[in-house]
Amino acid sequence: MKDLFFQAYMLDRAYRNKHIGNTCAETTPRKDCASAVTFSGEAAIKIVELLSDNCACKTDDDDELQSSCTVKRPTDCGDLDKSTCKSGIYKIFPDKTSGFKVFCEMKKHGGGWTVFQRRMNGKTQFYRDWDSYKRGFGNQNEEFWLGNDHLHHLTSQGKYKLRIDMEDFENNRRYALYEKFGVGSESSGYILDVSGYSGDAGDSMEFHNGQKFSTKDRDNDKSDQSCAVRFKGGWCYNKCHTSNLNGLYLKGKHKSYADGVNWYLWNGHHYSMKETIMMIRKA
Repeated sequence: MKDLFFQAYMLDRAYRNKHIGNTCAETTPRKDCASAVTFSGEAAIKIVELLSDNCACKTDDDDELQSSCTVKRPTDCGDLDKSTCKSGIYKIFPDKTSGFKVFCEMKKHGGGWTVFQRRMNGKTQFYRDWDSYKRGFGNQNEEFWLGNDHLHHLTSQGKYKLRIDMEDFENNRRYALYEKFGVGSESSGYILDVSGYSGDAGDSMEFHNGQKFSTKDRDNDKSDQSCAVRFKGGWCYNKCHTSNLNGLYLKGKHKSYADGVNWYLWNGHHYSMKETIMMIRKA
């Protein structure tokens, strides 16, 4: 993406020097230059060609390319054009960040969802330390955790809702939708703010509302022992959990207690889910 915008920038610079003789800062209010990049002439045509598959510059007329356009930097997946954007990885620019890549779910449930967790095959280890959960890990096309810092920056921009889709090994699917979702800063312990449940999976997040994040090397839960160590995950444990979606990938029924990818109010503490997806969108 960086190389692509550099190509467009150089084309735009050449065009402006020849035909216009000014820059973004001179033609656009300074506050807008941080959130949008404006191209003219050949650069506008080139940026449409280069990004047509990823919907950066949608034209008013499908048969003609515009002679100029503005590529607005998305602050989350909800800023992408749902009518033309495909589900996939995009770079977003939440407030107070230099941008980072996320997987955008653009077709399901109305589109515009920023995905921050996925379990699907057990190939990625989720029993990790604080720094790993802070930065994020995994492959965003497969299993991953986006990162607690990124989650904080995203949800600090306004009001967000959370959707969790789950599937068990018998191919049953259920979901939980929360009208309010937020993650605090690292100094707060990435404290969880979640409420307003609806869905058919049962509310297994209410018990975790207001709790700090815990990992095997950072015990912030309310139990006398480390919930993260005992239940092999990174989560906003209370004392200890009714959900553990970052637990061990144990493939359905398991004899061990509550250390799998568990959602208690659906399949209890002895059943590990096949697939989970956690994603957010502006409320």
